[in-house]
Amino acid sequence: MQLILSSGTVLRGDLLLSACLHSDLAPVPMTLEAVVRATEATVAGLKQGETISIASEGYVFRIVQVQRSKVSANVQGSEQMAALHIVALFEPCHQIAFRRKTAVIKEGATLGSIYGACGARVKINADYPIARFACYAGGVPSYEVAKVLQEEGGAIYTDGREVTFIRLQDIFKQEPILRLEQDTTENIDSGFMERHEVPSFFSIDASGTFVYGNRSKVRAIGYQPRTDTRMLWNMTRALIQKKILKSDYLPTVNAGKVIQIERINYAIITAAHAFESGSDGGDSRLYSKFWLGTLEE
Repeated sequence: MQLILSSGTVLRGDLLLSACLHSDLAPVPMTLEAVVRATEATVAGLKQGETISIASEGYVFRIVQVQRSKVSANVQGSEQMAALHIVALFEPCHQIAFRRKTAVIKEGATLGSIYGACGARVKINADYPIARFACYAGGVPSYEVAKVLQEEGGAIYTDGREVTFIRLQDIFKQEPILRLEQDTTENIDSGFMERHEVPSFFSIDASGTFVYGNRSKVRAIGYQPRTDTRMLWNMTRALIQKKILKSDYLPTVNAGKVIQIERINYAIITAAHAFESGSDGGDSRLYSKFWLGTLEE
Protein backbone atom coordinates (compact mmCIF):
# COMPACT_ATOMS: atom_id res chain seq x y z
CA MET A 1 0.00 0.00 0.00
CA GLN A 2 1.49 3.34 -1.07
CA LEU A 3 0.39 6.60 0.57
CA ILE A 4 0.67 10.13 -0.85
CA LEU A 5 0.87 13.22 1.37
CA SER A 6 -1.06 16.43 0.65
CA SER A 7 2.15 17.95 -0.77
CA GLY A 8 2.16 15.24 -3.45
CA THR A 9 5.13 13.48 -1.86
CA VAL A 10 4.96 9.70 -1.90
CA LEU A 11 5.58 8.29 1.57
CA ARG A 12 8.70 6.12 1.49
CA GLY A 13 8.03 2.43 2.00
CA ASP A 14 10.46 2.14 4.91
CA LEU A 15 8.51 4.82 6.83
CA LEU A 16 5.11 3.09 6.60
CA LEU A 17 4.90 0.47 9.36
CA SER A 18 1.27 -0.53 8.80
CA ALA A 19 -1.96 0.71 7.26
CA CYS A 20 -5.57 -0.45 7.20
CA LEU A 21 -8.32 0.79 4.91
CA HIS A 22 -11.82 0.25 6.33
CA SER A 23 -14.95 0.27 4.18
CA ASP A 24 -18.33 0.31 5.96
CA LEU A 25 -22.06 0.72 5.34
CA ALA A 26 -21.94 3.98 7.28
CA PRO A 27 -22.56 7.71 6.72
CA VAL A 28 -18.77 8.16 6.46
CA PRO A 29 -18.17 5.03 4.39
CA MET A 30 -14.35 4.80 4.47
CA THR A 31 -11.62 5.37 7.03
CA LEU A 32 -7.86 4.94 6.96
CA GLU A 33 -5.58 4.09 9.86
CA ALA A 34 -1.82 4.07 9.52
CA VAL A 35 1.31 3.86 11.64
CA VAL A 36 4.24 5.85 10.25
CA ARG A 37 7.77 6.39 11.52
CA ALA A 38 8.15 9.84 13.06
CA THR A 39 10.67 11.89 11.08
CA GLU A 40 10.86 15.62 10.37
CA ALA A 41 9.16 15.06 7.01
CA THR A 42 6.32 12.86 8.32
CA VAL A 43 5.66 15.06 11.38
CA ALA A 44 5.40 18.09 9.05
CA GLY A 45 3.28 16.33 6.42
CA LEU A 46 0.93 14.31 8.62
CA LYS A 47 -0.86 16.94 10.66
CA GLN A 48 -4.50 17.08 11.68
CA GLY A 49 -6.50 18.66 8.87
CA GLU A 50 -4.12 17.59 6.09
CA THR A 51 -5.11 15.09 3.40
CA ILE A 52 -3.57 11.74 2.60
CA SER A 53 -4.41 9.46 -0.31
CA ILE A 54 -3.87 5.86 -1.40
CA ALA A 55 -1.88 5.88 -4.63
CA SER A 56 -3.24 2.77 -6.35
CA GLU A 57 -6.94 3.48 -5.78
CA GLY A 58 -6.86 7.28 -5.57
CA TYR A 59 -8.97 7.40 -2.39
CA VAL A 60 -8.51 10.70 -0.50
CA PHE A 61 -8.80 11.04 3.29
CA ARG A 62 -8.74 13.92 5.78
CA ILE A 63 -6.59 13.39 8.88
CA VAL A 64 -8.59 13.88 12.09
CA GLN A 65 -6.20 12.40 14.67
CA VAL A 66 -2.43 12.15 15.00
CA GLN A 67 -0.98 10.41 18.04
CA ARG A 68 2.75 10.26 18.57
CA SER A 69 3.79 7.12 20.42
CA LYS A 70 6.26 6.99 23.22
CA VAL A 71 9.82 6.34 22.18
CA SER A 72 10.04 2.65 21.29
CA ALA A 73 12.80 0.15 21.84
CA ASN A 74 13.61 0.15 18.12
CA VAL A 75 16.81 1.96 17.22
CA GLN A 76 17.96 3.36 13.90
CA GLY A 77 21.64 4.36 14.05
CA SER A 78 22.06 6.00 17.44
CA GLU A 79 18.48 7.25 17.73
CA GLN A 80 15.45 5.50 19.16
CA MET A 81 12.42 5.62 16.85
CA ALA A 82 8.93 6.97 17.54
CA ALA A 83 5.81 6.46 15.46
CA LEU A 84 2.79 8.49 14.38
CA HIS A 85 -0.62 6.81 14.60
CA ILE A 86 -2.91 8.38 12.00
CA VAL A 87 -6.71 8.23 11.74
CA ALA A 88 -8.27 9.76 8.60
CA LEU A 89 -11.85 9.95 7.29
CA PHE A 90 -13.06 9.71 3.68
CA GLU A 91 -12.50 13.29 2.55
CA PRO A 92 -15.73 13.96 0.55
CA CYS A 93 -17.86 13.01 3.60
CA HIS A 94 -15.65 13.92 6.56
CA GLN A 95 -17.50 17.13 7.49
CA ILE A 96 -20.60 15.25 8.65
CA ALA A 97 -18.53 13.66 11.44
CA PHE A 98 -17.91 17.05 13.11
CA ARG A 99 -20.27 18.57 15.67
CA ARG A 100 -22.43 21.33 14.26
CA LYS A 101 -22.15 24.98 15.29
CA THR A 102 -25.62 25.59 13.82
CA ALA A 103 -28.62 23.32 13.40
CA VAL A 104 -29.64 21.62 10.14
CA ILE A 105 -33.37 20.87 9.93
CA LYS A 106 -35.00 19.71 6.72
CA GLU A 107 -38.29 18.19 5.58
CA GLY A 108 -38.86 16.51 2.24
CA ALA A 109 -35.18 16.88 1.32
CA THR A 110 -32.92 14.42 -0.45
CA LEU A 111 -30.08 12.62 1.24
CA GLY A 112 -27.62 14.46 -1.03
CA SER A 113 -28.95 17.86 -0.01
CA ILE A 114 -28.66 16.87 3.66
CA TYR A 115 -25.01 15.93 3.16
CA GLY A 116 -24.44 19.25 1.40
CA ALA A 117 -26.15 21.26 4.15
CA CYS A 118 -23.87 19.57 6.70
CA GLY A 119 -20.74 20.58 4.77
CA ALA A 120 -19.97 17.42 2.80
CA ARG A 121 -18.82 17.82 -0.80
CA VAL A 122 -20.27 14.64 -2.23
CA LYS A 123 -22.99 13.67 -4.69
CA ILE A 124 -25.19 10.76 -3.70
CA ASN A 125 -25.72 8.26 -6.50
CA ALA A 126 -29.29 6.83 -6.51
CA ASP A 127 -30.29 9.67 -4.16
CA TYR A 128 -33.36 9.23 -1.97
CA PRO A 129 -35.95 11.61 -0.45
CA ILE A 130 -35.96 11.85 3.35
CA ALA A 131 -39.17 12.85 5.14
CA ARG A 132 -37.55 14.57 8.13
CA PHE A 133 -33.99 15.30 9.23
CA ALA A 134 -32.84 17.24 12.27
CA CYS A 135 -29.34 17.77 13.62
CA TYR A 136 -29.32 20.44 16.31
CA ALA A 137 -26.48 22.73 17.30
CA GLY A 138 -23.80 20.65 19.01
CA GLY A 139 -25.01 17.45 17.37
CA VAL A 140 -23.11 15.15 15.01
CA PRO A 141 -24.77 14.88 11.56
CA SER A 142 -23.44 11.37 10.90
CA TYR A 143 -25.43 10.03 13.89
CA GLU A 144 -28.62 11.61 12.57
CA VAL A 145 -27.95 10.38 9.02
CA ALA A 146 -27.56 6.84 10.42
CA LYS A 147 -30.99 7.19 12.05
CA VAL A 148 -32.77 8.25 8.85
CA LEU A 149 -31.00 5.49 6.92
CA GLN A 150 -32.42 2.99 9.41
CA GLU A 151 -35.89 4.52 9.07
CA GLU A 152 -35.67 4.19 5.29
CA GLY A 153 -34.23 0.65 5.43
CA GLY A 154 -31.14 1.64 3.50
CA ALA A 155 -27.40 2.15 3.73
CA ILE A 156 -24.60 4.24 2.26
CA TYR A 157 -21.54 2.76 0.56
CA THR A 158 -18.76 4.01 -1.72
CA ASP A 159 -16.33 2.70 -4.28
CA GLY A 160 -13.95 5.51 -3.31
CA ARG A 161 -15.20 7.81 -6.05
CA GLU A 162 -18.96 8.15 -5.67
CA VAL A 163 -21.32 7.52 -2.77
CA THR A 164 -24.44 5.42 -3.28
CA PHE A 165 -27.69 4.95 -1.36
CA ILE A 166 -29.07 1.42 -1.53
CA ARG A 167 -31.92 -0.39 0.20
CA LEU A 168 -30.82 -3.32 2.32
CA GLN A 169 -32.93 -5.77 0.28
CA ASP A 170 -31.37 -4.52 -2.95
CA ILE A 171 -27.84 -5.30 -1.78
CA PHE A 172 -28.58 -9.00 -2.23
CA LYS A 173 -29.95 -8.48 -5.75
CA GLN A 174 -26.52 -7.47 -7.03
CA GLU A 175 -24.28 -9.82 -8.97
CA PRO A 176 -21.73 -11.31 -6.55
CA ILE A 177 -18.33 -9.70 -6.85
CA LEU A 178 -16.70 -12.88 -5.55
CA ARG A 179 -17.81 -16.53 -5.53
CA LEU A 180 -16.48 -19.27 -3.24
CA GLU A 181 -17.43 -22.88 -3.85
CA GLN A 182 -16.20 -23.96 -0.39
CA ASP A 183 -16.91 -22.26 2.93
CA THR A 184 -13.58 -21.32 4.53
CA THR A 185 -14.99 -18.63 6.81
CA GLU A 186 -15.41 -18.21 10.55
CA ASN A 187 -19.09 -18.73 11.32
CA ILE A 188 -21.12 -16.75 13.86
CA ASP A 189 -24.40 -17.97 15.38
CA SER A 190 -25.95 -15.12 17.36
CA GLY A 191 -29.70 -15.69 17.61
CA PHE A 192 -29.72 -14.94 21.35
CA MET A 193 -27.93 -11.62 20.92
CA GLU A 194 -30.07 -10.69 17.90
CA ARG A 195 -33.19 -10.81 20.07
CA HIS A 196 -31.50 -8.39 22.49
CA GLU A 197 -29.94 -6.05 19.93
CA VAL A 198 -32.62 -5.79 17.21
CA PRO A 199 -35.81 -4.25 18.69
CA SER A 200 -39.26 -3.75 17.23
CA PHE A 201 -41.15 -0.45 17.37
CA PHE A 202 -44.64 1.00 17.68
CA SER A 203 -46.18 4.43 17.26
CA ILE A 204 -49.53 6.21 17.37
CA ASP A 205 -51.16 7.54 14.20
CA ALA A 206 -53.17 10.74 13.75
CA SER A 207 -56.38 9.02 14.89
CA GLY A 208 -54.79 7.83 18.13
CA THR A 209 -54.56 4.20 17.01
CA PHE A 210 -51.48 2.10 17.78
CA VAL A 211 -49.43 1.11 14.74
CA TYR A 212 -46.72 -1.53 14.87
CA GLY A 213 -43.65 -2.68 13.03
CA ASN A 214 -42.43 -6.26 12.83
CA ARG A 215 -43.62 -8.21 15.88
CA SER A 216 -43.09 -11.72 14.49
CA LYS A 217 -40.36 -12.43 17.07
CA VAL A 218 -40.07 -11.66 20.76
CA ARG A 219 -37.90 -8.53 20.98
CA ALA A 220 -37.37 -5.41 23.03
CA ILE A 221 -40.05 -2.88 22.07
CA GLY A 222 -39.50 0.86 21.64
CA TYR A 223 -41.84 3.79 21.04
CA GLN A 224 -41.12 5.99 17.99
CA PRO A 225 -43.26 9.14 17.70
CA ARG A 226 -44.75 10.33 14.37
CA THR A 227 -43.71 7.21 12.46
CA ASP A 228 -45.78 5.25 9.97
CA THR A 229 -45.95 1.47 9.57
CA ARG A 230 -43.45 1.39 6.68
CA MET A 231 -40.75 3.10 8.73
CA LEU A 232 -41.52 0.99 11.80
CA TRP A 233 -40.88 -2.15 9.74
CA ASN A 234 -37.72 -0.65 8.26
CA MET A 235 -36.33 0.09 11.71
CA THR A 236 -36.34 -3.61 12.62
CA ARG A 237 -34.74 -4.58 9.31
CA ALA A 238 -30.98 -5.03 9.80
CA LEU A 239 -27.92 -6.82 8.49
CA ILE A 240 -26.79 -9.50 10.93
CA GLN A 241 -23.16 -10.61 10.87
CA LYS A 242 -22.85 -14.31 10.05
CA LYS A 243 -19.31 -14.89 8.74
CA ILE A 244 -15.77 -13.51 8.72
CA LEU A 245 -13.68 -14.17 5.62
CA LYS A 246 -9.93 -13.57 5.38
CA SER A 247 -8.49 -13.49 1.88
CA ASP A 248 -5.73 -12.24 -0.35
CA TYR A 249 -5.44 -8.47 -0.73
CA LEU A 250 -8.56 -7.29 -2.62
CA PRO A 251 -8.75 -3.49 -2.19
CA THR A 252 -11.53 -3.06 -4.77
CA VAL A 253 -13.93 -5.40 -2.91
CA ASN A 254 -15.68 -3.15 -0.41
CA ALA A 255 -18.77 -2.83 1.78
CA GLY A 256 -22.08 -2.80 -0.05
CA LYS A 257 -21.13 -5.61 -2.42
CA VAL A 258 -22.02 -9.29 -2.30
CA ILE A 259 -19.86 -12.37 -1.81
CA GLN A 260 -21.44 -15.72 -2.68
CA ILE A 261 -20.41 -18.69 -0.54
CA GLU A 262 -21.71 -22.13 -1.45
CA ARG A 263 -24.41 -20.45 -3.59
CA ILE A 264 -25.67 -18.23 -0.75
CA ASN A 265 -25.27 -14.45 -1.06
CA TYR A 266 -23.79 -12.50 1.85
CA ALA A 267 -23.56 -8.72 2.08
CA ILE A 268 -20.20 -7.19 2.92
CA ILE A 269 -20.92 -5.13 6.04
CA THR A 270 -17.29 -4.15 6.65
CA ALA A 271 -14.17 -4.70 4.58
CA ALA A 272 -10.65 -4.15 5.93
CA HIS A 273 -7.60 -4.09 3.68
CA ALA A 274 -4.41 -4.31 5.70
CA PHE A 275 -0.70 -3.82 5.09
CA GLU A 276 2.02 -4.67 7.61
CA SER A 277 5.57 -3.90 6.55
CA GLY A 278 7.36 -6.21 9.00
CA SER A 279 10.14 -3.61 9.21
CA ASP A 280 10.40 -4.06 12.98
CA GLY A 281 11.27 -7.72 12.70
CA GLY A 282 7.90 -9.33 11.88
CA ASP A 283 6.63 -10.75 8.61
CA SER A 284 5.44 -8.49 5.82
CA ARG A 285 1.73 -9.10 5.22
CA LEU A 286 -0.88 -7.82 2.78
CA TYR A 287 -4.41 -9.18 3.15
CA SER A 288 -8.13 -8.36 3.24
CA LYS A 289 -10.79 -9.32 5.77
CA PHE A 290 -14.55 -9.20 5.28
CA TRP A 291 -17.40 -9.20 7.79
CA LEU A 292 -20.39 -10.75 6.03
CA GLY A 293 -24.07 -10.73 6.91
CA THR A 294 -27.60 -11.69 5.96
CA LEU A 295 -30.77 -9.63 6.17
CA GLU A 296 -32.90 -9.86 9.30
CA GLU A 297 -36.47 -8.88 8.42
